[in-house]
Amino acid sequence: MKWDPHGFGAATVPLLMFVMPLQWTTQCWVLLWTGVAFIRGTALFTLPDTKSRRVLLLAVIFLGWMWSGMFRDVPGDWLPRMGAVLNAAAIASFLAGIWRVARRPSRLNWMLRGAIGTGVLAALVSIPVYYGSWGKSVALDRLENVIPYCGDGLYTVNSGLLWAFAAVAAAASFTQTEAARERGLLLGALAILSGAVFLTQTRGAILGMGAGVLVLIATRPVLRWSPALTVIAVAGWTFQNLSSLLPKAIPNLVVGTPLGAETPAGSLIARSDSGRFALYKELWSRIEGVVEVIFGRGFWARDNTLPGELVWLAPHPHGAFISTGFHGGIVGLALLGILLYAGARQCAWLAKSGLDARWLALLAMGCVSLCFDGHTLALMTTIPLFEPLLFWLPLMAGASLAMKIRQDTPPTASML
Repeated sequence: MKWDPHGFGAATVPLLMFVMPLQWTTQCWVLLWTGVAFIRGTALFTLPDTKSRRVLLLAVIFLGWMWSGMFRDVPGDWLPRMGAVLNAAAIASFLAGIWRVARRPSRLNWMLRGAIGTGVLAALVSIPVYYGSWGKSVALDRLENVIPYCGDGLYTVNSGLLWAFAAVAAAASFTQTEAARERGLLLGALAILSGAVFLTQTRGAILGMGAGVLVLIATRPVLRWSPALTVIAVAGWTFQNLSSLLPKAIPNLVVGTPLGAETPAGSLIARSDSGRFALYKELWSRIEGVVEVIFGRGFWARDNTLPGELVWLAPHPHGAFISTGFHGGIVGLALLGILLYAGARQCAWLAKSGLDARWLALLAMGCVSLCFDGHTLALMTTIPLFEPLLFWLPLMAGASLAMKIRQDTPPTASML
């Protein structure tokens, strides 16, 4: 098989996102990958035929609008401008690479297996270290991926969302796998990953995982999805009853009591909106006039909070779609909606045809999770660093794969 630099680049996404979400690591990888693309990836820059380029062109239009203010009101010297240009080039190269890799379904399968495997590895390392070596309370302290940042741990929300992505990938792959051994391994992986998601107590991750499972229920036969749903339900029941189950199994383990509630599920409800609506109100107060409502506040508009503005310091808008409206206005949201509709339609065709439900499930998971988490969809190295994985990967891979199958299938085929 001819060496494909973007096949290698896309395959590294799981490792980077799950195990090493360091800003400098991602930036070095992006620069290396982009350089290789220009040197060896000549075919990357050959546009596909008219019918199959629609989603790609919509992505370019949306990103172009979000980047349109990149050279206006630039803060500081030339460094922010150069950083933004490199970041924009990186995500453009990433999307083109994913589109190309999706033309080889075996590469997609390999990539998702890597995501599932690295997610399981991170969970198996993190659970005993976090609750054992670090002495955290099982019910009180929310699980973190302990591997990143040289062992300092990844923020619990990011950890939960990444594990949820891997869990949905495992559940969706299980519904499409025939081999008994692989199905057993995927169910075992799903048990570990869904358990890790519940231990993070990240509501966006739990809701996103639920959205992905709902897609599988709607598009796959009941005998295919019911074992996966049973595993997730057992993991959720175990999480809910940790306070009574763990003392019986491990007498010396510190269990603790969740804050504001007697059960973990009650703790999820007791946390309310966690200050997000106050943040959204603050962002809305910065928008001045009808012009900014329609066109947004621009690329460099400050979207974080400083001391005295809120009772908590928010480093980003905590909502990828909120951020799109803040920076790109109604126009940006409309362009994103058109792009999402076009890509989701292709993913839905794959799922309804019984060909591949994974990408619609992953896209549903990502979109639901990004409603109240995430930074921006217009950059590669955002603050949380998971937007390329949760949104762009399933959208572009699913659309590209669907277009490839449509092109290669005779018009008289029954699936069409």
